[in-house]
Amino acid sequence: MFHVKHSSDLLTVLRRNGLLCSESQGEQLERYVGYLLEWNQKVNLISRRDEENVWTGHVLHSLSPLFHVDLPDRLSALDLGTGGGLPGIPLSILREGWSVVLMDSIQKKCTAVADILERVGLSRRVTVVCGRAEDKGVLAKLAGTFDVVLARGVAPLSDLVRWSRPYLRKGQKGSISEQSTRRYRIVPPALLAYKGGDLEDEIRQMQIKSRAEISAAIPLLFDGSDTVGLLEKKLIVVTP
Repeated sequence: MFHVKHSSDLLTVLRRNGLLCSESQGEQLERYVGYLLEWNQKVNLISRRDEENVWTGHVLHSLSPLFHVDLPDRLSALDLGTGGGLPGIPLSILREGWSVVLMDSIQKKCTAVADILERVGLSRRVTVVCGRAEDKGVLAKLAGTFDVVLARGVAPLSDLVRWSRPYLRKGQKGSISEQSTRRYRIVPPALLAYKGGDLEDEIRQMQIKSRAEISAAIPLLFDGSDTVGLLEKKLIVVTP
């Protein structure tokens, strides 16, 4: 299995799939991964077993929806359960017009991510909030302020739908349309959930508990996904 080991490897995969990434963005991603691994020796931001696979299993996976979806160049995003800043930080590096809030309930992780943002040079448009999505204090400050909510491996879909609803902008109807084969245009507001494996039962539970329907389940396949082990990954899109 081929592993993406450096930013140069990542840029090759991105460009092969039509996703532009400048050298300076590649350097930012390189610094981000370096600081992430540095902090991971003190705080469990990612699994220690995943450290050798950080470029493929975390950074490339975080960016893979951009191979398939078109979103506005400028939007506000909430990354729920961000952990080490994934997927919010890699996405914000490639999408410089995005304003991103990274949320996690563990103070040590929030401290680490805030330091990483400062050292990478992203702290002006990417911020950290420590708390749970259902906390009243957090809701009072952030309810109804986001175009998209991002969630990567955080919780079942039924919980994600329930948690994300209050944070998405009101008075607008989100939508998704297929532009071409495996290429979609998303009009916010929307929940974008990274998922993998068999989702049949999870989707059924979401429909029962949240009375929501998925708008699309997009396979995150791309040129090279079979060689790097990112098969069976999906982006679940739920638009209010």
